[in-house]
Amino acid sequence: MSKPQRIQPDIRMIARLIPPSGNLVQGQNEMALHPDLARALNDVVAEGLNQYSFFEGVDELRKAVAEKVRTLNGVQLDPEARPLELIITPGATGGLVSVAHTYLKNASALVFEPYYPYHKRTLETSGSRTMICKLKGDNLSLDVEELRRLCRAGKDQREYPLKAIIVSSPANPTGRVFTREEQQSILSCAQEFDLMVLSDEVYEHFTLDASDHISFASLPGAFERTITINSFSKSWAVSGWRLGYAYGPGSLTGKLSAIGNVLYVCTPTPLQQALARVLLQYPNYYDKLRIAFAKKRAVLKDALEQSGFRVYPSRSSFYLWARIPELFRDAAEANEFLMKEAGAAGVPGAAFIDDPEEDLYMRFCFAREDEMLEAAAERIASALR
Repeated sequence: MSKPQRIQPDIRMIARLIPPSGNLVQGQNEMALHPDLARALNDVVAEGLNQYSFFEGVDELRKAVAEKVRTLNGVQLDPEARPLELIITPGATGGLVSVAHTYLKNASALVFEPYYPYHKRTLETSGSRTMICKLKGDNLSLDVEELRRLCRAGKDQREYPLKAIIVSSPANPTGRVFTREEQQSILSCAQEFDLMVLSDEVYEHFTLDASDHISFASLPGAFERTITINSFSKSWAVSGWRLGYAYGPGSLTGKLSAIGNVLYVCTPTPLQQALARVLLQYPNYYDKLRIAFAKKRAVLKDALEQSGFRVYPSRSSFYLWARIPELFRDAAEANEFLMKEAGAAGVPGAAFIDDPEEDLYMRFCFAREDEMLEAAAERIASALR
């Protein structure tokens, strides 16, 4: 009898195979659009603000983002500075692509494994390569000496020398939050080997406590070598709008304009204008978001643990990273079982690591409406009782 064909751990392909009622696959916030943001967009379109804007973004949104970064991230930016310190980008991906093309062609960047696959793919399709620093064991511990060894070896490479470290905190897929001490160790390596740091902070508002998130650029001595990329996709539930931003010292961020102008001209003008009108209007918005997502996290975590999964105790609330029950050979088999028996699916860990033999973990996204999430969680628990 032939061996059944396995579903490969491709996030978008799995999402096409599972009904919306069981889609714990895609990393998108499926909460309803904030009504004031919807009204703002209607107003902006009616006012005719539908043409090109400058590459760096509309002034209204850039000023609002600079204020948000000052108050919530502890980083002082001048939205009027030249060279540019702040650029509105088409999603965080727009910033990542611009950095890759501007700084990392024929060079390498170090990523921490488990990694976000789009970091790796974007770099490699832009003429870069990646080096892997594995976070070890079920607790995903950072070996600072191993990081230093890799940085030294990468800098000494004649081909594709190491030029950057990518830090994602809270991380996709694991939800892991780097502590201040860990970030300081990463910064020390970057300083020792003269590396740029690319800090992906898309999930900053989904930590269990507001104090858990530390913006890398806020560390003493970090700003001068750091480009931070971020997005409104998750925090404002507008992944289809493609609104993000990148910031850093003008000596780094200012050089992104050349390639960005060629690749995407500008980020959609009416969407920028709409967000600018609401971004700073709700001082408690992110606190409420954090509380709501902590409850969602508890719902799915309880169901998975009842089903034999071992959930990584992250300090964030968007994804759960879980070791599969022992009755399954690997995460692909576990996911196929869930699709068939529970009408639900996550993402096998092989999508986020280089060695498929270590495919013993799964990522689940619980950024879903409560009714859908609770029903999917119950079906998973029932299927594995």
